[in-house]
Amino acid sequence: MRWLGMVLSFLFGRLNTKPKSFREIALEIFDDVSRRSRKIVSLTLAGLGAVIFFCGGLFISIIDGTTQYDRFGVVNWTATFGAGVTLILFATAVFAAVFLRAWPGATQRHSRIPPHQEAPPPPSALEQALAALVMDFVKERELRREARSQAEPPPSSPDREQDTTSSAHFH
Repeated sequence: MRWLGMVLSFLFGRLNTKPKSFREIALEIFDDVSRRSRKIVSLTLAGLGAVIFFCGGLFISIIDGTTQYDRFGVVNWTATFGAGVTLILFATAVFAAVFLRAWPGATQRHSRIPPHQEAPPPPSALEQALAALVMDFVKERELRREARSQAEPPPSSPDREQDTTSSAHFH
């Protein structure tokens, strides 16, 4: 008996609740949208951060490398130059993570073989019966049309000439 009560409360639970106010509905919608948009927002912020780190690392590397070349004629691996290259590599790794999460199909290897196309499921007995009924109806109409066309005599050519001449007199 308890099972019946649980099933009925599950099925008709929405009928027993009091109507919600506009504010409650708006808050539910806001919560749903915020839950669904977290991935998009986090990927966008991660991508923007990666752009900032990439640009910073690139500028640090360029400035340190050109300064060393101007002073010594050669570029040595220094802590500043290494920090710039490290920022570039870090930003590249973040870009890779963002793109792999944004496009889940990017991790799967795609083959040149087209995907296997499944055959449509066989028609049900009701569909087959309905198709047979429609085809019988169409065939019966075709047979009636043929019988009617064979029973009527073909129009004679003098009647056609008379019709054309009589219509010419009226013009």
